[in-house]
Amino acid sequence: MNSMKKRILSILLAGILLVSMTSCNNDTGDTGDKESDNPQVSDPSESEDDKDPAEDSEGTSDSESADDTTDDPADDSNEGSDDSEDNSAEDTDEPDDNTDTLESDSESDVESKPEDTTDALYDSDRIYNYLNGKTITEEEQNHRPVAVMINNIWTSLPQVGISEGEIYYECAAEGGITRIMMLLDDYEKAGVLGSIRSSRDYFVDFLANHDAIYVHAGGSPLAYAKISYRGINNIDGVKYIPNNEMYRDPDRLATMSLEHTLMTTGAGIVSMINYHGYRTELDPNQVPLFKFYDESINNKIGGSPATHVHMVSTPVQTVDFVYDEATGEYLRYQYNGQAHVDGGNGEQISVKNVLILFTDISVIPGDESGRLEVDTVSGGCGYYITNGQRKLVNWSRATKTSTMDIEYSDGSDLILNSGKTFICVVDTSVAETIDYEYEWNW
Repeated sequence: MNSMKKRILSILLAGILLVSMTSCNNDTGDTGDKESDNPQVSDPSESEDDKDPAEDSEGTSDSESADDTTDDPADDSNEGSDDSEDNSAEDTDEPDDNTDTLESDSESDVESKPEDTTDALYDSDRIYNYLNGKTITEEEQNHRPVAVMINNIWTSLPQVGISEGEIYYECAAEGGITRIMMLLDDYEKAGVLGSIRSSRDYFVDFLANHDAIYVHAGGSPLAYAKISYRGINNIDGVKYIPNNEMYRDPDRLATMSLEHTLMTTGAGIVSMINYHGYRTELDPNQVPLFKFYDESINNKIGGSPATHVHMVSTPVQTVDFVYDEATGEYLRYQYNGQAHVDGGNGEQISVKNVLILFTDISVIPGDESGRLEVDTVSGGCGYYITNGQRKLVNWSRATKTSTMDIEYSDGSDLILNSGKTFICVVDTSVAETIDYEYEWNW
């Protein structure tokens, strides 16, 4: 009798979980017309830590919040309160037991386990770049990457050097604007990069996937607290910059607000790393986020079509990834179909892999600036997109300081095609609105 009750209870709980996650299985492709009519919104956080994270160091702003101007905002009291303010489950060692099975019974998108021939294509002994999968030497593999916070509000465009990234994370900030964190391996060779903007605490969590040195300019109180508490090697444009390795671009100053003009260079990053004495070799205990096939393999994942991914990721940001059969990559567009172009070289962002990860995003209760709480540890579902196709994945994480685990919904390994990867972290509600075979309505 007891076993029968337990079985009934298990069935009921599974039903509740599936109902709560139907958005991951809804592939109607009917997005409607939800694009913002006016993407040129003002930055909602300019009066706080995002107004101009480097102004205080230059003495150019009297309205700057203390969030970005305090020399040590993550003092003992902040460090002790960061976890309770951000997420009561932060850095817990207890992962969500349901994470890996949320999508196991879905009807539309859970494909059968990849054939054995697919796994056989993966060379587990190959030495590869952890950011893009290219075959390299062991010495090159041990080279520590940097992560650069890039401004992405409409009025700050075009960005410079954005095409030099290998992995990109995009996530919402307050008011529906988004920020991009760009990972670079050969940063020493990079030209001008920017504009640089302030950190949010969930981007600090994403750093754990890569053991990266963090380049930013200011940050929210929770971001500063995490950077301090975790001992993150960081280069902060608000702090002392010894030789102007971060600087105001005069051409941007002539056409943009001050907060959109802070730039750096690859050589400047090298100089600041040397100044701080930061480690430049990867932590030997670092677990890589991705496995990659070698460059000779172009794996067809055999999923559902994804030739033009159209997503209203926030009320003011519309993202499109359009598959180019000639190159086998996805061209990125944003803000109602505007090509996402690097202002330094005129190149449009083009990536081999796209990951859309769904999670819970909400405004932090009582936060006057409307900053967001992004769940980076409870787990969820999403999609891996490559070669014009998509397949359902699950993501999970033991703690906010461990590497995220992403696998296909059937539990098999996710192995990416070699090349650049764009990761969009969006609210679960967005899943219901994504169109994977969109057609421009111009």
